Amino acid sequence: MKTLMMFSISVCAWAQSGIEQPTLGKILDRNGAVRTVYGIAASVTVGDAELTGVLSSACSKVLCLAKTETSIVSPSGSVAGPSGRALFAFDGDAALVWFTESRQLARWQNDELTLVDSIIDGDVLSMRAAEGSVEFAVRRSSGVWIVTLDGGVVDSLPHSTGPVMLIPGGVVYATRDEIVIRDVRIPLAHVREFSSMAPGYLQVCAGGVDYALRVEKGRETLFQLPGGGQ
Repeated sequence: MKTLMMFSISVCAWAQSGIEQPTLGKILDRNGAVRTVYGIAASVTVGDAELTGVLSSACSKVLCLAKTETSIVSPSGSVAGPSGRALFAFDGDAALVWFTESRQLARWQNDELTLVDSIIDGDVLSMRAAEGSVEFAVRRSSGVWIVTLDGGVVDSLPHSTGPVMLIPGGVVYATRDEIVIRDVRIPLAHVREFSSMAPGYLQVCAGGVDYALRVEKGRETLFQLPGGGQ
């Protein structure tokens, strides 16, 4: 509860300070702390820890959620959930949540969780809300596939694909030595994870360093974040 209060106080204090700083979104550092990234592309600073003990986090235009060991935390409160990490797919002021250890799907809204029936074949890498439903990127022995909740195949990715992030209208994935966005390839080795900083931006963890990746079509850019994921 202490960390939740600190997170809420930090958000309120910033909102009431009267100091307007451009923000790119929020990242999760290697110590499990959520931090705001201030500035504009390629010229940024990273703020103080706002919430600690976080295993995974993501942000949409209107909402940020964080998964601690046993809870999902929002700026307005928290709700108990299965232990371990989680993946998020935002749908307006709600979100779909995939609990990676228990392999359960739930819908989060207003600090309440409702379980959703699901049987997903494969290791879920990412998901996105799509026209009132949800799509998953899954790794199977046969390759990496994008599938619907009922198992229908939407698309496939190269067999050598590493981390994946489904984005509106497309997909971002990493190979051994590059990131692929549509027809754009950005050299970067050892990509370990993608997460959503904000609409249009992903956090990329690679080789012990944190990067921000702009995914807007025609403006794809990768730049290193300060602090090396401290």
